[in-house]
Amino acid sequence: MPIGLLLPLSGRHSELGKSLLQAAQLAMFEVADQNFVLLPRDTKGTPEGAVEAAQDAIESGAQLLLGPVFGRSARAVTPLASKAAINVISFTNDRSAASDGTYVFGFLPEERVRRVVSFAASQGIQRFSALIPRGPFGDIIAADYARAVNNAGGILVRSERYSRSTAALTEAVKRLGDYNIRRAALIAERKRLKEIDDDEARLALKRLEKKDALGEAPFDAVFLLEAGEALKATAPLLPYYEIDTRNVRILGIDDWSPRSLRREPSMAGAWYTGPSPDARAEFAKRFSAIFKSAPHALAALAYDATALAAVKGSKGGGGYSANELTVDNGFAGSAGLFRLRPGGLVEHRFAVIEVQPDGVKVVSPSPESFVTAQEQKPASTPPQNPAATADPKDSQTPLTQ
Repeated sequence: MPIGLLLPLSGRHSELGKSLLQAAQLAMFEVADQNFVLLPRDTKGTPEGAVEAAQDAIESGAQLLLGPVFGRSARAVTPLASKAAINVISFTNDRSAASDGTYVFGFLPEERVRRVVSFAASQGIQRFSALIPRGPFGDIIAADYARAVNNAGGILVRSERYSRSTAALTEAVKRLGDYNIRRAALIAERKRLKEIDDDEARLALKRLEKKDALGEAPFDAVFLLEAGEALKATAPLLPYYEIDTRNVRILGIDDWSPRSLRREPSMAGAWYTGPSPDARAEFAKRFSAIFKSAPHALAALAYDATALAAVKGSKGGGGYSANELTVDNGFAGSAGLFRLRPGGLVEHRFAVIEVQPDGVKVVSPSPESFVTAQEQKPASTPPQNPAATADPKDSQTPLTQ
């Protein structure tokens, strides 16, 4: 059962390609039988390279294509795969690449936005805001966020956009929290109290000494579309311009678990969505033990796609038909529960995770099935083993060791 694996093994994305290839090899070792054969092909990280790689894999007998990584490349490969009557499981999260027979296996931003917003709403947050960079991806996220807030019954109080400069970001933060208006109100209030000049007024003035603006920000949560160094530059601006992050919850969809982010005081209590940390840690542990390096954040996708191909390949060529790949119950992989849908989109189930100075904590576990995917309350005890509690008719095919 030859399977084409289309990855950027040379060029500027070669390190990503190497990590995904290693994850696929790990899945082969742990899941596949002797009849399963991977055909790695180098896309060079370009659409043209992806077409050449796909053609070579198809001519070598590939019954299914895993990859490529990028949306443009996936769209370029689709006509070839369609002509050869084989399906594609790409690693992109560009939903425009989805079609009948080409599945977008990456973590869709819309799903992650919907998850964190719906959880926040379930915890009593009603007034939402957002701080989103300008650009095509920001446009998509802004629309997804507005829709998610509306569907959750919340109110989108304000959404500010900014270009990639310190000055533009600073002005956007000020607009977001009505800083200039509240600053002017503070100055006017101080002037009024000084004119009164009695004991009560002097006491009120003292209370305002450490304030830079009057009143509170007009929202309960702010969504940030940043990670890494960009997040460390953005988050401290919120309290600096009187958006009190002790009262305003920061929301996001990227991995905010790195220690350097957790040590930023304004990030304490922030919520973000992602695969279960325990599941990812287990995969990373096995990966590191063999390859002596940490896996790329997307490596679990390559593992799960390869494991899925290995499990379905045991049924012969028919295992890669659309009917076999798009089962309603889905599959339990190293990045959590997922299922492929007709039309090419892939649903993943995510946990909601809270940032704390000494680590991260799951406050809402990943839903255990696609049948019951309603919001869960914060976990006071570890979630039960799904295998011990799930109804057999709702069970998923396990893909991990």
